[in-house]
Amino acid sequence: MGVIKRQGIKNTIITYVGILIGAVNIIFIQPKLLTPEELGLTRLLYDFAYMIGLAVPLGLPNIIVKFFPFFKDKEQKHHGFAGLILLVFFVGFVISAICLLIFQPSITSHYQDKASLFVHYFSFIIPFTFIVSAITITTAYCQALFKSTIPSFLNDIFLRLGSIVITIMYFNRWITLDFYVYLFIGLYAIELIAIIIYILMVDTISFTPSKIKLKEHSVKKMMKFGLLLCLASFASIALRKVDVLFLGTNSLELVAVYTTAIFIASFIEVPLGALERISHTKIADNFAKENYVEIEKIYKDSVKYLLILGGLLFIGINTCTQYVYQIGHLPDIYLQCLKVVYIVSIAALINVSTGINSAIMFYSKHYVLGTFLLVGTLLITILLNVILIPKYGIYGAAIASASGSLIYNFSKFSFIYFKFKFQPYNIKSLLVISVIFLVNFIGYMMPEISSNPLANVLVKGLSVTVLYIGAIYQFKISPEIFEMVKQKLFKKV
Repeated sequence: MGVIKRQGIKNTIITYVGILIGAVNIIFIQPKLLTPEELGLTRLLYDFAYMIGLAVPLGLPNIIVKFFPFFKDKEQKHHGFAGLILLVFFVGFVISAICLLIFQPSITSHYQDKASLFVHYFSFIIPFTFIVSAITITTAYCQALFKSTIPSFLNDIFLRLGSIVITIMYFNRWITLDFYVYLFIGLYAIELIAIIIYILMVDTISFTPSKIKLKEHSVKKMMKFGLLLCLASFASIALRKVDVLFLGTNSLELVAVYTTAIFIASFIEVPLGALERISHTKIADNFAKENYVEIEKIYKDSVKYLLILGGLLFIGINTCTQYVYQIGHLPDIYLQCLKVVYIVSIAALINVSTGINSAIMFYSKHYVLGTFLLVGTLLITILLNVILIPKYGIYGAAIASASGSLIYNFSKFSFIYFKFKFQPYNIKSLLVISVIFLVNFIGYMMPEISSNPLANVLVKGLSVTVLYIGAIYQFKISPEIFEMVKQKLFKKV
């Protein structure tokens, strides 16, 4: 796991710096400088474009990860693999754009009454979809080259800094709302251009696919795989986004509150996201070599370390979020809906504690069955949203999200166990889970030591951190972590 560890660490650092910048933006800047409706607009525009953008490439990101190892040869310019990618991408975009234009009246009718601002800017969805889907493809290509750091920097740091700048510009009335939306989408366009330039700098590209290679790995075979995993990717992301789309039909204000809660809970999943950016390619490469021993090792290690780290973040978020809201002087509605953070953080903990199971399920020969399992989970989640949101509002969306995460990850775990007999959990896993919920309960019951929210964050946050790390150390759950830290701290210069 040498490459995975190195790039995983780099991606984790970049992602955490980015998410801290994002936290400043989402908690301290945007709620103050934008109305809840304006904030909800940008979130809904992105989520909608991102959802459609998953269908545009017709499964290309998955095709790249799965089949690029067979084409990979820098001296031969990877046998023109980039040309095939480009052709399929443009076909997918044309199909998606036509569908959006045809169904626009039907889609916007659901948002007309309570989210008219979104309807007004719906025409921006088509160019935004093109940009977002192209970023997805070029990022996947960088991951296949094991060059994921620059795309991570652009996505996690550049975009968030840019968002802060344009929000300040709009608040000071230097730009209109129309121009603000132009710039918001423009930031993603700049990211796309930068990734393309980066690829041209580090790799040799040919747009003429090799006929010999296409005989070995036919376009039909690749497209069958890609389209099925396109459906799987769409379903996977829909499990995360569908609640926002349904909630948007009720109120853009609630979208702003809900997506802020989702953002805070996403801290828990940062290590998983950083690991997935490189491990997916490694898993696909090991399946191509039929190296199941290495796949099982990566799976077990990912579950072990992500459960420990995710547990710490889960405790910290549940203990400190209310004080972070108070520090940011967020509107009352955010504090009134604080329990949403607790619910969606459970969903995030479930997701991170199951490791890199998605890569194993979808880059194995059993990906068809995996896709059907995922689509079934999505349909259940949609049904939950339809039932729960009208009845419980924002809490219904959160409960549906947590339920979907549980069903999805249990399905993946069961799939991997029955197909490969990989079982990454042991008695120590159960011990970690017990420690997580015990320390979380202590943090919840711990009295406030001051009327100053910053003091409460520092004291209560530090207390639960010490308790959790101390318990992990005392029970010898993962002694190698502490040994590694000790070596780093006392390393001779």
